[in-house]
Amino acid sequence: MSDIDPVDPVHQQRDFYTTREHGHLQVREDDYYSAKLTRRLVEHMGIPPEARVLEVGAGFGRFTFHLLEHCASVVALDLTPSALATLDATRVERGIGTDRCETMCADLNALDLSAFDQSFDYIIGFFLLHHLPDFAYSISVLSDLLVPKGRIGFLEPNRLNPLFLAQVTVCADMTWKEEKGMFSLSRSGVESAYRDAGLTGVQTDTAGFFPPQVLNAIPATRKLEARLEGLGLIHWILPFLLMSASAPAATGSQT
Repeated sequence: MSDIDPVDPVHQQRDFYTTREHGHLQVREDDYYSAKLTRRLVEHMGIPPEARVLEVGAGFGRFTFHLLEHCASVVALDLTPSALATLDATRVERGIGTDRCETMCADLNALDLSAFDQSFDYIIGFFLLHHLPDFAYSISVLSDLLVPKGRIGFLEPNRLNPLFLAQVTVCADMTWKEEKGMFSLSRSGVESAYRDAGLTGVQTDTAGFFPPQVLNAIPATRKLEARLEGLGLIHWILPFLLMSASAPAATGSQT
């Protein structure tokens, strides 16, 4: 008899990613949608080309390889070994060395900070927080991995956008059990978690409009989306929240 607890959240998450295809999470060529979301979060956080970045919840690498176009190196952390194996295989296929892209398997709910040999300039995650049982705790722990004035940020679904409910309903790779957190995660909740962790310079924004099936297939919608993002009247309901904050300066440093 297996000694794995079937209701353990770590087991559930790993099982979720190893028993389904998850085509919408895979690395794809010419994935404008993922490239754009990566660029928006990079711009939102002000990530420079020389930055060392920790990506939490990297999965199969859907955003990782776009992120590498904007920064010096990425440590891709995820809970699921099989997902990271796929990411690593893609890295090898693309001729990217481990000096630029390193994978790390770890559980954010029990993160061992001593496993990291250095701190990070930036820590980011895409569609991660709403899966965590206690995202405030994870933010607090991760903040200890930032260099002074380093920045942490996440891109999450905006629960005020009604289309996410339809997506969970019709997408075969998504279940209410796994995705229900997106309907309780709020901008104010994440902002409070940042402040409770001692972070400052909290910034939030919204982005997006069309789903990947539209943006990737119909290039003409990309300019239209950019115009829609600029409309103040619908800014609050755009589908993605970008939320970031900074670690304090080192004690005794000049600002």
